[in-house]
Parts: sequence; C-alpha cells; structure tokens
Amino acid sequence: MRRKALYVLLALGAYAVFLLVTAPARVVLPDLIGGLPAFLRVADIHGTIWDGRLALFVSTNTGTDPLSRVRFRFTPFALIEGRAGYDLYFAGAVQGHMRIAFGRKVQTFSDLAITAPAGALATLVPAAQNFGPGGDLALHARNLVWGPHPSGHGTLTWDQAALVSAPVNPLGSYTAGFVLANQALAYHIRTLTGPLRVTGRGRYRLASGVLSFTGDVHGRGLRLGSLVRNIGVPDGRGGRRVTFRMPL
Repeated sequence: MRRKALYVLLALGAYAVFLLVTAPARVVLPDLIGGLPAFLRVADIHGTIWDGRLALFVSTNTGTDPLSRVRFRFTPFALIEGRAGYDLYFAGAVQGHMRIAFGRKVQTFSDLAITAPAGALATLVPAAQNFGPGGDLALHARNLVWGPHPSGHGTLTWDQAALVSAPVNPLGSYTAGFVLANQALAYHIRTLTGPLRVTGRGRYRLASGVLSFTGDVHGRGLRLGSLVRNIGVPDGRGGRRVTFRMPL
C-alpha cells in the first residue's frame, strides 16, 4: 500500500513538472513581472514558461520605444529559495545577459552584463534628451535587489562619450561605481581617458527622483576650455567646481 502511494506521489510530481515546463509563458509571466519598474513593458510573449522569448519596451512621454528582444530560460535552482528564476539573453539596442529571480514583491538581478547605446538613455531619462548623448554604456553588477528595500552595487561605464552640443567629440570615457541602499543610489565618477576630465560624487533619490552631483571638471585644449568655463565656479587649479541638483 505504501509503495502504491509512493508511485502515485511520483506520478503526480512528474505531472506537475510537465505542466510547469509546458505552461504558456504568456499566461504565467505577466504575474511574475508585475513588480518590475513602471517604465518597462513587455509584449509579444512566446514559448513556454521553461523556454521562450519576448520583446522589451520602455515607456516614454510620447509612447513606447523598443529596447531589446529577450530570450529566457527557466533556472530551477532558484526554487530552492522559493523563487522563480530565469536566465535572460538580450539582443537589439540593449545587449547582454543576466539572471533574474522573482520573489514576493522582490526581484533579484545577478551577473548583469548589459550594453546599450547612450542614446537609449534619452528614452529612459527625458532630461537627457536635450543633450543628445552618444557613445556606449556598459552596466555590470554582481547582485541587485529591486523591491521595497532596493540594494546592491555595480559599475556603469560610458565609453567614447559624446554630447550633441559639445565642441569636441568624443569627450572621453568614464566610469561610475554605485551603491544602492537606503532608498538612494550613491555614485562616484572618474575619468578613464579623454580631454574632458570629470571626477566627483553624487546621489539619486529613488522616491523624489532628484539627482545630485558635486565634483570637478577640467577641459584640455582651447575649445574644451571655453566649454568648461561656462559651468560651475573656478576651483583655483584651472578647472571648475560643479554642484547641481535636478529632477529626472
């Protein structure tokens, strides 16, 4: 009798796994991704919950813009922690990969390696549209948690940075290390290469959407020197001290 009951349980377990791997992704995924940032939207969901694809869009003031085509594969190891986990692979304007685990009101992003043209930033941050950013962005993070108490750390690199109004392009390459904690993202910027040297620190408040920065800017060459003289105040070393707060 006990052996028969064991067989029944095994059969039910196998059937449950079968239902899991064959469930249509378009039915299950919307509930899982309901806690993603409001500016992100998914569409064109195909495949099963185990293996499928979707299109990722970003919401803007003028509508929605496509960001990437995403291939996703279920990772069963996240079930040990009571979460549904996926490996994601991006192709399109946004490229790269990461792993995401969905918990109750919390999403954990791990092993992020994402690249995108800086112009895509303007679709996420309306304030950046006036600057016409160019170059390439690269985001790397080991572990980020998005939810009631966001946390994590990583780096954002802007390679061959350019602005549509700058007298010289590219301006340089820059990296920003950041820490996400206490409802704010604290960051520090340093210059990797280039004639426009920027160093400083700042903070982005998640609740208010206000970005602040305090740092130093130095421009090499006559044309960049004239650009730098229009911002901040003299720092006594030929550069400018810059401080600002602005909503995004």
